[in-house]
Amino acid sequence: MAITKGVNIGCSDLQSSGGIRNILIRSCVTGDAVTYTNSATAHAVSSIVDTGGSTATWHNYEFKNEIPTLTVTAARENGSTSYEATLTFMMPEMDSAKGAAIQALMDTCMMAIAVGNNGKQYVLGLSQKYENEGVDPLRNQTYLSMTGVEGVSGAGVNDDNGYTVTLACKQWESLREYTGTLTLYSASNPGESTTS
Repeated sequence: MAITKGVNIGCSDLQSSGGIRNILIRSCVTGDAVTYTNSATAHAVSSIVDTGGSTATWHNYEFKNEIPTLTVTAARENGSTSYEATLTFMMPEMDSAKGAAIQALMDTCMMAIAVGNNGKQYVLGLSQKYENEGVDPLRNQTYLSMTGVEGVSGAGVNDDNGYTVTLACKQWESLREYTGTLTLYSASNPGESTTS
């Protein structure tokens, strides 16, 4: 890909907010259909849907405010550049239900969407370059996995009590933004969101 234009910064870029607003996670499923968008102005995923469907279901993971972080680190070695994306968040109050949710994350190939306070929707665990997946994301070798969990009770009454979860993926391109339709959970269904 040739360089065809630069990057201009506008007032809205300088006013954008940091932080993560929502974390949506789902398992990669045989037959998922992913549509990538590549152009001089877009490096995105425009659609993620279930097999034969028009939407995909995502599960919401709520967290303590102003703790989640999304970090992307690139490194070039032997002619290839890899990107390590890490998403960390804290679920307050250690309990059996959260322990069960963490257990379910341990042995599954995942993808996630981290919605920033700036309104951007960052996709983790999907990569078109070196994807080795054909039409089946289960062959995707850049999937998101749980790399660590730390549970703390705290020593004092005012200390945090909860689980800090770290998810990570290694991909061979920078993070893509989700530009399709994302329907966030509602009061009547707080546990699920959908993409189309």
